[in-house]
Amino acid sequence: MKKVIGPQALAVIPPRVDRKTRHPTIARARRRMETPARLRQRRRRIILAMARRRVGAGVVTRAGRRRGLNRDVWRVPFRDRAGTPNLWRHKLKNKPEVQFAGPSNPPGAAPTSKPVERFFRWVPFCAVLAFSVLWGGATAADEDGDGPAQLRQYIGHQVGGIEKLMVPARDADLPGAQLPDGSDASGDPRFKTTEAKRYLGKQIFHDPVRTVRIDPTFGGVLETKQSGSCGSCHQGESASKAGTLLNFNVGAEGRSYTDAKGNFIPRRRPRVDILPKLRDTPLFPGDALVDDLPTLTDFYAIAGAASPARGRKLPDPGPLLRTGRLDALDSVARNAPGVLGTAFNNRVLLGGFAGEPDSSPGGLNPFNFPAQESVALLLIDAHRMLSDDHAKTGLGTEMAVLQKISTYRKLFRDAFPEEAAQADATGNLDLLINDLTILRATATFMRTAVTRDTPFDRFLAGDNRALTPAQRRGARLFFTAATANDKDDDDGEGRTRAARGAGCFSCHSGPMLNKQTNDPDVTGAGRFVEENFFNIGLGDHPLQALNRQARKDPNFLDDGRREITGRDDDIYKFRVVTMRQLKDARFFFHNGSFTNVRDVVQYFNAGVPQNAQSGAASTLSTRFTNPRGPGQPRGLGLSDDQVDEITDFLENSLYDPAFVRFVPGSPTRTFQLTEPDFIYSVYRPDLAALGAIDGRTAGGLPQDDNDPLSRRDLGLEFLDVTAQVGIALIESNHIGDRQEDVYQITNNSSSIVDTHLLMVAKGLPDRIELENASGITSTGEPYRRVFLANGVLLPGQSIVKALLFERQHQAPPVKYTLNLLSGQGNP
Repeated sequence: MKKVIGPQALAVIPPRVDRKTRHPTIARARRRMETPARLRQRRRRIILAMARRRVGAGVVTRAGRRRGLNRDVWRVPFRDRAGTPNLWRHKLKNKPEVQFAGPSNPPGAAPTSKPVERFFRWVPFCAVLAFSVLWGGATAADEDGDGPAQLRQYIGHQVGGIEKLMVPARDADLPGAQLPDGSDASGDPRFKTTEAKRYLGKQIFHDPVRTVRIDPTFGGVLETKQSGSCGSCHQGESASKAGTLLNFNVGAEGRSYTDAKGNFIPRRRPRVDILPKLRDTPLFPGDALVDDLPTLTDFYAIAGAASPARGRKLPDPGPLLRTGRLDALDSVARNAPGVLGTAFNNRVLLGGFAGEPDSSPGGLNPFNFPAQESVALLLIDAHRMLSDDHAKTGLGTEMAVLQKISTYRKLFRDAFPEEAAQADATGNLDLLINDLTILRATATFMRTAVTRDTPFDRFLAGDNRALTPAQRRGARLFFTAATANDKDDDDGEGRTRAARGAGCFSCHSGPMLNKQTNDPDVTGAGRFVEENFFNIGLGDHPLQALNRQARKDPNFLDDGRREITGRDDDIYKFRVVTMRQLKDARFFFHNGSFTNVRDVVQYFNAGVPQNAQSGAASTLSTRFTNPRGPGQPRGLGLSDDQVDEITDFLENSLYDPAFVRFVPGSPTRTFQLTEPDFIYSVYRPDLAALGAIDGRTAGGLPQDDNDPLSRRDLGLEFLDVTAQVGIALIESNHIGDRQEDVYQITNNSSSIVDTHLLMVAKGLPDRIELENASGITSTGEPYRRVFLANGVLLPGQSIVKALLFERQHQAPPVKYTLNLLSGQGNP
């Protein structure tokens, strides 16, 4: 008999009623009280009922089912491995395996057309498919333990409570100050976090006005004065790191450029145009031949090359002969560490220099400061800002410069009212604006540099849609110990898993994912110290070649933590860092030898040291080489897919765009100065009244860097390079009212043409338009923006670019003068 399938198959299932009261409202209330297991069972029953429902001219009733009219059912396997109705294996388009059964057409009924019949045959299938997607997938995830709620519960169990991963919503609730000996100093008013101190600290962190300690006695070049800041090596767009392998402050030029796709590309290089050449043979790739010593290396008459701490230790190291703190180029011989999450550390910098007691062999903490104030002091000393020796040298001082700026006088008064009262009472402004108040404000800003609105933060707060399935799988691997299974097991997708997880959380727990999971103060600055330093077999940063030359030791390798503690069992150990914002970090580990997150994950997955010297040391961590335990193969044993899933979790789940750019309403503050910070006419009219300039620091200079190239990078200046290049018109095509002029542009000089090249058509007659114009200059001239490969046109290089003009009716001939400008933004 011929069967008819009607649209009644889509009829809504009648509301469930309570079996006792027969009341649908009470039934709904009971359903709200159902456990997750009962809810999953009910959903499965509904899906199965739909799959087996006999379709006919009307809705199947209970009586009909009792009469046996529901015996013919879909021959559909109910569940596959994942727990979802397995409808995908049936090739309905070719040879249907699903058999629909139903009553014949009733007498007198019109025959159903083939197209209509084929249409309605798909209706029940689509209905079941919809339920499968909406409910079945969730059910499968829940049953496998991979659902969001189950994953949250699992992670909480692994770390001792999900709240231990949550970032406090208020700055006042961030970890308080902790002294080097571990004692609590959060009640000390010197270290109290206030909004006024944070705002001041952010301004001076990014203001080049402070770098005035340029001493020609040690090789400093006066022209580099006030050209860099803390922000030179700590950019918000680069995860509060430098974003470049070689990190330069004073004595360098440039900040960044954008390519044709709008990607942010950090770029800062030595100013070879003004710095003296020191040698003829490069010591490392990228050596500009103008750098003597890395910033944190001093050279003493007796002790030779050593840390700046050596000058205050016994035996007497002898007079200071050379120092990287005052030479021509401010360079760092390690990958610049991030500022993000500073509050959650009791030691800062990759060797733990900041926050170490002054009594340690490599300690330099004369005021016994917490790590945050300690690193601020080290920064102003190392990066040409400290004022303590101005009486002897006659140099300018940061405190003297800031005292002359009315906006800063107000900001310091707001941030330090007690010191302001003392200054007023004595008439001595030094009591208000000095190195100590400067570093305290800087430390406050660094303490408040956190992210609060990553997908992972939202997931922890209960948002089940915050993470993708792949990111959830990556999170499970991250928070699962890297122990070997008793036996290999199949993950359900044809892959054999040799390990249960990656075990990342054992070293990356707490809100910033930078602590041991068993640290008693995992949500604060931390109680553990040495437990956070590891040797994972890495090589050296390129700039360590300068140290090898100064020490006359070709085998010298950066010894990490041992430089601070003096203990041999700390050799080649470096600090565990935060996992947040890795997507923008660009260079990883203290030597910057990895340039993407996946390669970092794969390095741990392999468990093979990069460097033979550090890899042969007794301090090499077995957590790196044999994380699955003794007798197990090296590394984690993860599949390529699992490496991808962890990478996805690290790059995307822990990334907060508001740290990079201003997002109104976000609980995360942008690291860089943005609209609320320096659009004074709108947000701080009190500072605007004192002369603060919109878009600039409170000191009136550009943010972070103040050299000519950086100002061009920021769109504040443009350099006319017309005379520097050769311009040749190689082709001019005329098609109707359109004209295409093709130019070959060659850099004929010995200098680099940087950033963007703007082709400006000056003096273009009326009624002629530049069709491929990128914009109009402030004087009304059209220009085309050319994105240079790698941001530069090197000496001798050529490019070919065209200008396309359109003449309106009765317009004069196309006539113009081509000018070339270097810079970003609109001229």
